[in-house]
Amino acid sequence: MPLTLNFTMDAETNRQFLNGHPVVMHSHHYLSLITKLAEDMGDLGGPGILQDVVEETMRAVFDDYIQKNGITSAQERCNVGREYYSVFGLGKMVITGDENGGEVRLVNSHLDQGWVMKWGQNDKPLNYFTCGYVAAMFGAAFSRPLKSYAVTEEASIAMGEPESRFIVKAS
Repeated sequence: MPLTLNFTMDAETNRQFLNGHPVVMHSHHYLSLITKLAEDMGDLGGPGILQDVVEETMRAVFDDYIQKNGITSAQERCNVGREYYSVFGLGKMVITGDENGGEVRLVNSHLDQGWVMKWGQNDKPLNYFTCGYVAAMFGAAFSRPLKSYAVTEEASIAMGEPESRFIVKAS
């Protein structure tokens, strides 16, 4: 089922909305800078903070869309996350799994591409944004509370791999 896209703009504030939620459309340079900030704040838990914020924010978007559109199957709920990821211009996901966990592959990742353009290949995975995003997507798909899924990036386009791979485990 394709995602219903209702883009609006508040003429007074010039803010854009997608399906009633404020959005800033894709900017791999901006996301790369946010990721670099998280990396630089590692001693304060920066990567985890970024991941948690994305999980909380996207979970609200997914739950709202799922509820408003009466989506009941886990597969269609995952598709909501996959489609939003593409609509935001973040890349292309392939999702497999069930309520116990699974795998998400990014066959294209604008965040990773932006990182490589700014700083070159990295020596470790760093897509904390997508880790939080995937945790929110699985939580929404299987109607589990926040923090129900641990997501680990095991392969990374930013490290020179052909695609990124995220392992999802129910907590």
